[in-house]
Amino acid sequence: MILIIGGEAQGKRAFAEEKWAQSLNISEKIKDRGGISWVRGGLASWETFLQGAYVCEFHLFIRRLLAADPSLHAPAGIQGGRKRKSGCCLPDRHGLVSKLLAACPDRVLVTNEIGYGIVPLDPFEREYREETGRICCLLAAEAKEVWRVSCGLGQRIK
Repeated sequence: MILIIGGEAQGKRAFAEEKWAQSLNISEKIKDRGGISWVRGGLASWETFLQGAYVCEFHLFIRRLLAADPSLHAPAGIQGGRKRKSGCCLPDRHGLVSKLLAACPDRVLVTNEIGYGIVPLDPFEREYREETGRICCLLAAEAKEVWRVSCGLGQRIK
């Protein structure tokens, strides 16, 4: 897996497409449509996200898990594990990471880095920020490569 992190609107997906376009064997048809067809974590079902080779908005996927979004259709063991006062249903972090890696070990996963800045007052927002960071740490430990993108420029950090 290749993990790409960075702030909002920093060119993470464009960086990925440019960096790996040749090695990904992107067909001419896909190039005509403007690049890779990305699976979006804010919209995709569990199965679609699990099987996606190029997935973005991982942070929104985690938000949906925490909020126990019924449209996600996540398995009970992953979604809604430990209930918190904040209303979050904390996922099984290690189980989630294992399933993501087993389903598509060569995926390119793009996520916003949401841990910087002011700590939110809202308990749900704090849990969301914390869980996303901890899950990304687990993914980074297992990833072949980890990149941080800022202003469209990538820096390999693993």
